[in-house]
Amino acid sequence: MKVGSKGGSRHLKRLAAPRSWSIRRKEKKFVEKPSPGPHPIASSVTLGHLLTSTFRYCKTSKEARKVLRDGLVRVDGQVRRKTDFPIGLMDVVEFPTLGEAYRIFVGTKQRLFPVKIGVEEKSFKLCRIENKKTVRGGRVSYMLHDGRTCIVREGQEVFARGWSLKIGLPEGDLQGHVPLREGAVAGAIAGKNCGRWGVIEGIVPQTEGAESLVRIRAFQGGDYLAPLRYVFVVGDSKPWIKLPTGASG
Repeated sequence: MKVGSKGGSRHLKRLAAPRSWSIRRKEKKFVEKPSPGPHPIASSVTLGHLLTSTFRYCKTSKEARKVLRDGLVRVDGQVRRKTDFPIGLMDVVEFPTLGEAYRIFVGTKQRLFPVKIGVEEKSFKLCRIENKKTVRGGRVSYMLHDGRTCIVREGQEVFARGWSLKIGLPEGDLQGHVPLREGAVAGAIAGKNCGRWGVIEGIVPQTEGAESLVRIRAFQGGDYLAPLRYVFVVGDSKPWIKLPTGASG
């Protein structure tokens, strides 16, 4: 009797890859598939893709594998050695030997791209609270957008879904929080206004059968409405991180 393989497919055709990937779909048949990790496949790219296609530090996948095996790349402060490791929104990619660090942002068509950051910024990242629940001992567990779990002891400040937490790297300690409220700096990370950063002007409360909407005045001009689940807060009155060129106030 034959036993079927466990898990999903380990390969991915270029034509079937998410539209958010910046790849040449008819150049080759297959593309490296991200391994299970902190980001879903639709909102991540592989570390090997960043090295060969985005940064262009490597010409081939073989070169990328050697660079990673030598421990020359860090993601969120930790050395990563697999080319299929998924890289997603707000991840910090560092090249210690070059003295360079980048934060990953999402732009139009939900495509990921890097923004070079300074030494002081590579020591932390912002994570969006996706969900929360109470666990044993009265503590509150927060599930973040990059797969992390932050547990707050009983008696400490309680946060809400949609807020952002400042997480230290690589320890993962909680260093601060940014509430989602009027006057905060935020932007859409999905939808037709993806990649537009600005200041929150107001929040339209949830009505029966509809989701809460957030009105944002974009730094590039104009304002727009975005569903609350698409909004990422990056600062209270000023951004805590360096935003893409042309997107800072």
